Order: sequence, then structure tokens, then C-alpha cells
Amino acid sequence: MRGNPLWAVPLASLSDTNERPIFSASRRRPPPPERSVPALKAPPTPPSPPPVELRLVLVGTVVGSDQSVGIFVDETSKATLRLKLDQDYQGWKLSSVTRREVTMVRAERTDTLTFPKAGGATPATGTAIAESAVKRGSSHTAQYD
Repeated sequence: MRGNPLWAVPLASLSDTNERPIFSASRRRPPPPERSVPALKAPPTPPSPPPVELRLVLVGTVVGSDQSVGIFVDETSKATLRLKLDQDYQGWKLSSVTRREVTMVRAERTDTLTFPKAGGATPATGTAIAESAVKRGSSHTAQYD
């Protein structure tokens, strides 16, 4: 065979040439390219839901030495319901009952419902209007005139 004597050497037998390339400064084979895995992004935090309004009208209270009860009308369903002290209704807990008012608590929010003033219209007549400007985390007293 004429020409370069290395032409007669099979490439498979030149493994050192592949492992230690002469044009690499470190004489080491470059690492295989890393497969880039897209970083998983955390889903955006959904906005907090608007505060849940207390849709109850106070129509009666029963204050006893061993048990206290608030009597309400649900403004949405028009259903009458009785809640005992510390009982829960749609996430609102009846936390106190006095002769003319009750206090309802949901998380850090507190709403106080009271009866109308003497001689005023009763909530049962449908003429009562509850105050609606309640900010989350603030104390609120709804009075009916």
C-alpha cells in the first residue's frame, strides 16, 4: 500500500485518539451536552376570594344560664334558623349572644348583628336594610332601622 501507513490501521483500534483528542486543551473528551429540562414553574397564587358576607338578619335571641340561642332569617334563602352559642353556619360561628345583639366570627373577621331600635320596623317586615360596607378583618355592627 502506498501513501500514509496509518491508513492501514482500522479506526476502531484508535480508541486513545477518541478519548484524548489532540485539539482539546485538557486532552479530554468534552462532556456530552446536558439535556435541558425546563424548570417547573409554580402555578401563580390565585387571588384570595372576596370576603364572604354575612347574610343573616337577627330576629330573636334567647339568653339562658346554660344555653344561648340566636334566631335568624337567611337573606338569601329566606329560611329561619336557630344557632346555639359556638355553632357554625356557612363558616360563621356564633360567638356571643346578649339580649339585643349577637356576634358572629369568621377567621379574623367579626360582625355584630343587633335588633332595630324600639318602635322601628322589624326585620320580618322586609323593611330592614343591613349595612354592607364591611372590610375584611374589621369589626362591623349591622343595625336595622
